[in-house]
Amino acid sequence: MRKTLLTFAALSVVGAHHSLAQATTSSSGQPATAAQPPWIAACVNDPAHHLFDFWLGEWDVTTKGGTKVGASVIQSVSNGCAILENWSSMRGGTGKSLNSYNPQLKQWQQFWVGADGEVNEYRSSESDGTSLAFFIKDDGSPQKLHRLTFTPLDKDTVRQHSENSEDGGKSWTTEYDFYYHRRKSS
Repeated sequence: MRKTLLTFAALSVVGAHHSLAQATTSSSGQPATAAQPPWIAACVNDPAHHLFDFWLGEWDVTTKGGTKVGASVIQSVSNGCAILENWSSMRGGTGKSLNSYNPQLKQWQQFWVGADGEVNEYRSSESDGTSLAFFIKDDGSPQKLHRLTFTPLDKDTVRQHSENSEDGGKSWTTEYDFYYHRRKSS
């Protein structure tokens, strides 16, 4: 019995040492710093997780003509692995979207839930190096598509353009065209 307990204790020490060694190595195999555990380093150090950082901040949202349509606060959450949108419409509606880079699919995804119960799942995306476009494909009709494109116009302005296609993406019609204006610090 004593030999079994000593063997168990020795295995426990070896297991703890192995766990500690894993915890001090980042996903890239490089040593993690004491200030940055490896599970944080995975998103913090991956440029793909920061492609959408231009949308972070507090925003007043208008039409192209300048009519205010709402406000939004966009936050980095989950140790930099996701972006949370907190939307408030001038008409009283609210909603949230959770946006994250999916490393298995190598693209961004967005899940939107409005206070009215509307749910949109943007399961795919494309980036041209500047803009990030999310897509919804209608499973019932492959010709119906929805595209939501975010484009930084400058450091204080982001365009959010929502479009629909009935012909598989050959032509698009605008659903809305919003401009996010960064709130100035007081």
